[in-house]
Amino acid sequence: MMCGKQMKVPKRDDGSVVLGAIISVTLLLSMLVAATTCADLLAARQKAAAAADVSALAAAPNAVLSPDIACIRARDIAARNDARLISCEIQNDEVVVRAAASPRTSWARWIALLVGDSTDPAVSARATMSEPYASG
Repeated sequence: MMCGKQMKVPKRDDGSVVLGAIISVTLLLSMLVAATTCADLLAARQKAAAAADVSALAAAPNAVLSPDIACIRARDIAARNDARLISCEIQNDEVVVRAAASPRTSWARWIALLVGDSTDPAVSARATMSEPYASG
C-alpha cells in the first residue's frame, strides 16, 4: 500500500484531443496537396491551350505556300510559350496543331498519368487565313 500518495488512474478519453488534432491536420494537408495539384494541372492545360492557339495563328500565313516553314514556325512559337508541339498538320488551307505543357510538380504528373494517358495536358487548335473582305 502507498502511504500518502494516491495513484492517478488514466481516463479512457485521455489523448483523444491529440488524435483528433492529428487527423484534422492530416486532412487539411491532404486537401491542400489536392488543391495545389489540381491548380497545377489546370495551369499546365491553360499554358498548352495558349501555346496551341498562338502556334496555329503564327503558322497560318505560311500554310499554303510552305507547309514545312509553317510547322517550324509553330514549333518555335510553342517552345517560346513553355510548351512543346506534338503535331502539326496542314489540311487544305488550315493549320491544325497539338501542343502540350508540363505541370510544375512531379506528383501532378503522376496524377495526370493515372487519370489520363499522358503526364502532360495536351490541347489542339486550328487556324486558317480568312478571305479579305471585298470593298464595295
